[in-house]
This record gives sequence, C-alpha cells and structure tokens, in this order.
Amino acid sequence: MPAIETSRSGRLRYRPMERVFLAAVMVIALAVAAWGVWVERRPQVTAPLLRGPAGSLVPVAPPVVTEFDQDSQAPHQIQSSTSWLLPPYYQWEANGSAGAKLGFVRVRGGLLTVGVKTATPEFRGYFLTTRNPFPAGWYAHTWAVSPPAVTSGVGELVFAVQTATTDQTGLINYVFVSLVTTRVHGKLRSTWEIGYAYGYEQNAHSVILKKIPESAIQPQNGMYHLVIWTNGSTAYRAWINGVEVYGSSGLRMQIAPPFDAYLEVQEKNTAYAVQYRRFAVVPTGGVVLRGLPASAEVLWKGRAYRPKGGEVVLPVSAQAGEASGHLAILANGKETGGDVTLWAGEELTYEA
Repeated sequence: MPAIETSRSGRLRYRPMERVFLAAVMVIALAVAAWGVWVERRPQVTAPLLRGPAGSLVPVAPPVVTEFDQDSQAPHQIQSSTSWLLPPYYQWEANGSAGAKLGFVRVRGGLLTVGVKTATPEFRGYFLTTRNPFPAGWYAHTWAVSPPAVTSGVGELVFAVQTATTDQTGLINYVFVSLVTTRVHGKLRSTWEIGYAYGYEQNAHSVILKKIPESAIQPQNGMYHLVIWTNGSTAYRAWINGVEVYGSSGLRMQIAPPFDAYLEVQEKNTAYAVQYRRFAVVPTGGVVLRGLPASAEVLWKGRAYRPKGGEVVLPVSAQAGEASGHLAILANGKETGGDVTLWAGEELTYEA
C-alpha cells in the first residue's frame, strides 16, 4: 500500500469556515487555471522547426514538455507558502511531508532527483509538482530511472495526477502509479501499484486497483516510461513502457479537473531518493500543420499527406507522447525537410 502524501497543498491547513469561503471562489480558481493552460499553449514567437527552400514550419502551440537538462540552482521559498521554487524550473514547485529540512530536489547531469535525506519511523515524502494545471483527458508522461534497492524500510517512486483544487477544497483526490521497494524476510521485493486516493489531507484513503511485480516489466535503457490518463470521474488508464497495465471506465473517483502532476518519493525507515529525466503532458489529436498551400505535399515517416483547407494532421499517438522521423514539405517544386521529433497536440504553421 503506497503512502498517502498529506502535504500536497503547500499551504497551512484551513479552518472549516475558511473552507466554505474558499469553495465559493473555486469557480474563479478554475477559470484562472483554464486561462493558465491557454497562456501555456497560446501562439508564441519561436524558432522554426524546419526551414528551407520550400518554406518553414514554425511552432505556434509548443508541446508542454520539461526536459531536466539544465542544472538547478538553490531552491527558494515561495512567499506565504511552504512550497519552494527550483530555478530555473519556475513552472514547478517542491513540497512534501518531509519538509525542506529532510526533503530535497535538485537537477544534475540531466536528471531530477527527489529525495528524503534521513529515515523516519512514519512515511514521509517529497515531490515536485506542476504549477500550470492541465485539463482532464490529457496524457501525463514521465520518464523515471529504475529506482535503487533498500537495505531496510520502504522506498517508493510515485507518479501521480491530482486535482489542482486542493488549495481550495482540502481534497487530495488523485490517481497514481508507484513502484514500492522493500525487503521481506531479508529478500528484496519491488512491486508496481496502480490506484487512486481520495479524501481530505488529514483523512485520506487509497485504493489499490492492481499490483504487478517489477520483474514483469523490464526497464528500457534503465528507464521506465510512465503514462497516466484519466477523466477524473470514472475512467483511468495507465501504461508502463508502452504496456497498458490498467484500464477501467467504471470507477467513482471524484477527481475534479484541472489536474497537476507530481514527481514524488516516499520513504519509511530508510533514506531514499528517486530520479526523473523528463515530463510531458499532451492532448489527443495528432500534430496539426496549418497554412499549407493547396498544392503542397507533406511527407512524414514515409507517407504522403495532402492539405485539406490548408491543414494536415499527422498521426502522433498521445499515449506514446512523441514520434521521431523525417518530415518534409514539397511546395512549388521545392523541398524543405529534416529529421524531427513531434509531440502529440503540437501545432505548426507554414510560412513560405
């Protein structure tokens, strides 16, 4: 049974009457969150993905991807909050029941490390969570390093998708994929646990939907690619390294959108740390190319596409998240092409 993180909100506990007031402003909070998603994906001036004789393809709705490829600076606390920022990753914040004295986050050598420095007799955790909520029905991805063994106690790698309304309601409803590592009669045991949690911060419960031995799914190049999709109410699907490990549309979870993602560690009776390489959250719908001439032709991974109304939609699975291959534009007897990586939900515009 994975530990339930009781310090997810990053704020002081609310009194009952405060919760009534905060519930009244939840509609405003949801509107602000939706605006944040729009801001995150609004048209921006960016460098062309491809440029050549036949014109350019310029991203107008870049993917929501965090590559932990730049070493972090010293964390600093957010004013009037128990959360910490981790420069230059300002779209994330750190917190957890372990507190800033025991918990830590840092990025070094292309990996985010989230850990608890000292063993504690009760479960304590620490995490990095997104600050720009995303809608229900999007696919949340992370690439996690196969976690270390333990000599005693319990260590957990946790990837969770939680309601972003916790600060307003106190509810910490979320779904999770966790890898629980412990020793049983001296023998190391690691188990994947897929489930969801519900309730208020100090009285939450978790439901395990499925358990899988770690040996059933081997890491790829030392990594596990974890994917979570949920509508927050009845449906939840999870994948590990492309294998669907759980899927149901008959649940009763009451996870109010929008959502935040958590890259998390939990420990009991052992110092423990886990690592993540990157994070992405993407919608369905493939990759859209707009503004193409009617006579143009798009070549993607060996297949030709003709514009309809100036648009071409390239198939990129939201469950896979990304796809790499050769992309080319043929227009007016000229060609622009190159090897690229495209993310589901990305939008590109053609410029002659």
